[in-house]
Amino acid sequence: MSQKRKATQKYFQAVDSAFDALDRIFETEGIWIKNHNLIYEVVNLHLGKLRWSFECWKKNIWFLDKFKIDLNDSGLPAYQHILQLENDRARVAEMLEDLPDPDQIKNEMAELMLKYRQFPDSLQKTMGERLYYAALDKGPTFQPFTAPATVRHSFNPRSKRPYYVVHWAAYDGSQNIPVVYMAVIEDSSKDAPKPIPKKSGPWGDVGGDTMLGDGLPNRELTDRFAAFTRDHSQYSLTLTSIATAMDKDFETLHPKQLRRFVLGPLYIGGITKHSERLQGVLDTVKDPQDSWLLNWTLQELFSKDEVSTKHGLWGRAVPKEIYHINTDDIECAKNGVSAQEKHALLPHEAYQKTYASGKADDIFNGYQTYVASGDHIIRHV
Repeated sequence: MSQKRKATQKYFQAVDSAFDALDRIFETEGIWIKNHNLIYEVVNLHLGKLRWSFECWKKNIWFLDKFKIDLNDSGLPAYQHILQLENDRARVAEMLEDLPDPDQIKNEMAELMLKYRQFPDSLQKTMGERLYYAALDKGPTFQPFTAPATVRHSFNPRSKRPYYVVHWAAYDGSQNIPVVYMAVIEDSSKDAPKPIPKKSGPWGDVGGDTMLGDGLPNRELTDRFAAFTRDHSQYSLTLTSIATAMDKDFETLHPKQLRRFVLGPLYIGGITKHSERLQGVLDTVKDPQDSWLLNWTLQELFSKDEVSTKHGLWGRAVPKEIYHINTDDIECAKNGVSAQEKHALLPHEAYQKTYASGKADDIFNGYQTYVASGDHIIRHV
């Protein structure tokens, strides 16, 4: 096996271990989940697609034999692989029809090895290709951009307006990093749809403030809103910039809260290169399943007031949001947010090595740290 193939396998081992540990955090009742239950559900939905993307990529490398990782920044796959998944999904049916059945490939591989004493390199690639397209056909993958969907439609008794809780996601091509957004938006349109009240009946509860569907309940704004979010999902944009632009572009939509979940960077011993201080510690951990550190960040921006502004002498007043920026926190002020949480997750052995190096306080300063030990998670170390 080539050194390149070994490094790729080591990378996927570390990724699997990191996602397993992240799943354990998300599946258990902890402070993060209790405070952000709906965010957790939305983030978990998108991360499930990202994890399935990795399952597809693991099969993809058996016939392409190349996989580009952003070694210097995010530690995650290059944007070109996200695009490739989308392109390949469009021809899944065609490829599965053309490629031989897995059992047929296995029989041919056995015959080549036993009868002709040859290693089935070509057939191995064919099998990888077959499994890759079968995996693409089995489940959704993380897309370059996932259009907005509404997870809650309710009514604000103070403002007398309906509001929507909407989420969308993107894989930032310049940063090679996945981001998930969630917004609480009030709608002052005259024809804004009203939420369906919950009613109890013989078949259980129906209606209510929770609804799942693509786009906004206000269908007249759905396409424009999807186009806006597609153009304003870059990680380089602050939440203030996004919310202010949304407030300006949509006269009857009032973004009251905007959150962003950012997965990464991912550091892996012996592979990534974007933190010399941390890499020096992780490189000493031999087992790939214990030689990694995963970061994620949750940012929040909320409106502290709504004011009416008038443009020109005869212009009519238009409501605009005033957003709270936490200037008492340097990072919040720098990132244009009301609040920010930074999290770090790593295996127990990697944490021990970090602690023994005397660098733990510097590396984890400002982070809520989780340590994965077997099937258990030690929180807020």
